[in-house]
Amino acid sequence: MSLFKETKIQEQEEFAEGDLLSAFETSHKRHRVDEDDEELVMSDDIEDLSAVNTRARLCWARHLCRLLERAVGFDSKSGLIEQDVFLVSLVDIRCAKGSAEENVDLEPIKKRLRQGLRGYNYIGAIEPALYSSITWFETNFDRQRCISWHLHALVWGVSRGEIKTLVRRLRRSGDYIPITPAQLGADVRSAIQGKFSGLIGYVLKPPTHSYRIGIDRVHERQTGEIRHKQYRSRLRPGERLTLYLQMRHLDCDQMWIAGGGARQIRSRCRRDALAAVRRSDRDQIDIGVARHRPRRRLTGVNPIFR
Repeated sequence: MSLFKETKIQEQEEFAEGDLLSAFETSHKRHRVDEDDEELVMSDDIEDLSAVNTRARLCWARHLCRLLERAVGFDSKSGLIEQDVFLVSLVDIRCAKGSAEENVDLEPIKKRLRQGLRGYNYIGAIEPALYSSITWFETNFDRQRCISWHLHALVWGVSRGEIKTLVRRLRRSGDYIPITPAQLGADVRSAIQGKFSGLIGYVLKPPTHSYRIGIDRVHERQTGEIRHKQYRSRLRPGERLTLYLQMRHLDCDQMWIAGGGARQIRSRCRRDALAAVRRSDRDQIDIGVARHRPRRRLTGVNPIFR
């Protein structure tokens, strides 16, 4: 089985599309979208590789998986990889944006987040995490709501000891400041042999959850110390629209960064994806989504859709 199929990203994207289209009809923010937004999400015309279009995201994922298979020596029969691969996550409160912002410029965010991986082979996605509620007390942050743009990057060509040393240095550097002292601005996990596809699926996944940060009352009662705890829940319709509005001006390539030899993977992925899109026969664009999907019609109370 191919790496793309093993990630199960197609199922995730289809569920996310259905939930987003439902949010277009039911959210209290539905006045902020119209039929053009539905077309953007569902359109078969994906020449711009929109970051909110299901077919475009799957097209990008398919070609990226094919290129990563070669780069790390993925065996489709055993699921094993020929070299160590690590997932490095970097978070910094200076990359957080207000939840009501639109047309966010990712370039300054990418510049800050990529600095810690300079000199390494990596490719990763800049992802938005919605924090719907943040307790201010003794946090590193001064907002009650935000979108935390952060990086999940696949790194290879480095030893386990070296990558752990790097992450410890980044934590001490002050360059990556999490929302609370209980969180980590830099973290790393290793790809487990036979489960590499799960790691790739995690990086490719669409947003699925929102987060809240509160006081860990159990810890406070037991120790008398204040410690924050992060909670998560499935995105509600309004939260899905919040993230959609932050992402709808972006394309897939804009949400990815790469360094070292992996720069060629990113540029090749875009080139191959666009080449597939340009084919006149849409049946040749094999991205795992039915060509003739039934069209939905928005039927909610929003008069824009009538």
